[in-house]
Order: sequence, then C-alpha cells, then structure tokens
Amino acid sequence: GRPATDPRAREETAAVWGVRELPHAYGRDTGQIVEAAATGELGALVVAGVELADLPDPAGARAALDAVGFLVSLELRPSEVTDRADVVFPVAAVAEKPGTFLNWEGRARLFEAALKPEQMTRRLAPSDARVLHMLADALDVHFALPDHRAVRSELDRLGGWDGSRATAPRESARPVPRPGDGEAVLAGHRLLLDQGLLQQG
Repeated sequence: GRPATDPRAREETAAVWGVRELPHAYGRDTGQIVEAAATGELGALVVAGVELADLPDPAGARAALDAVGFLVSLELRPSEVTDRADVVFPVAAVAEKPGTFLNWEGRARLFEAALKPEQMTRRLAPSDARVLHMLADALDVHFALPDHRAVRSELDRLGGWDGSRATAPRESARPVPRPGDGEAVLAGHRLLLDQGLLQQG
C-alpha cells in the first residue's frame, strides 16, 4: 500500500478520491483505538470480524467495548463483540460475495461469489463493503462505492505503487523448541485448534 508519510502517495490517492489533500500522519493502530475507546476519546466504534481473544489485551478490549458510547458490529455469527453491540449487521460469508484478497507478495487476487442469490433459499446478507457504504451515507460521508465493481474500479484507478514502503514491524521471535527423542512440536494458530469462532457450526 501507499504510506501516508509519502507526499506522492498522498497526492495520487487524493486525486483518485477527489479531495484536496490527505493527512500526512498515520491513523491509530488497534491498541490506540482500544485505548481511545476506553478513555472516552472515541464515542463510537465499528468492529468487523474481530475476535477479542486474538487481541494483545483481550480484557482491555472488553473493557473498552463496554465503555464506548455506541458499538456497531459487522459479523457472521455471535461473538463477544455482538454481545456488547448496540447494532449488529449480519454480513455475507466469503462464499456469498465477490471480493479481493491481497496475498503476502502484495498481489491482488480477485474472487467471485461461489453461491449466487438464485441458488439460495434465503436472502443473502450484504457484503461488508455494502454495509460500510450505507453507514457512511447515513453519516453524510459519500464514498460512492455501492458495490464490489465500484470498489475494484477505484483500486484499478489507484494502480500499483512503486515508491517507498512503510517500515516493516520488528518483532523478536521466540526460541524454537527442540523436541527430545520420540517427541514432536505442534505449531498452529489458536483459531484453528482451540475455541475460535470459526469452529462453531
């Protein structure tokens, strides 16, 4: 992506978005958002597809969601966030909507909906993008991105980025355990093995 600190990146993005200029500073990261919600600096949050147990401080995140003035959740199934939300918008699962994944190399991989409305006995939920578009319209902020075609068109207008990149995060890796004779080390992600929401149903 384009770093907010690069003047050319800001100019190109502002031109596509039709605005005069963009801020040169980065926005808040997750920890800063949680802290601002807990202190009352943020009066409302929109949370989409986040499992609190995956955050660095789940207890702090729970307290922040309890403290924030208004909480909107975009979700597929009940969660700790939906339990606290003032409004919950059910959104379409990946198989029910078209979209784009960005792979580890930064390449966009487009996909279409595997399940079409005419194949379903129920009405499909809207995509996350559609819900965000409707919320923005209700707040008198007009993205002009009503569907995935409009989103893809805007991404195409932005094009690739060959300039500077944001500094990569620096994290220390834990030492790799060395199994003894007849032992093995199982490495996995909590969502796949323990009490993750994707295990439900």
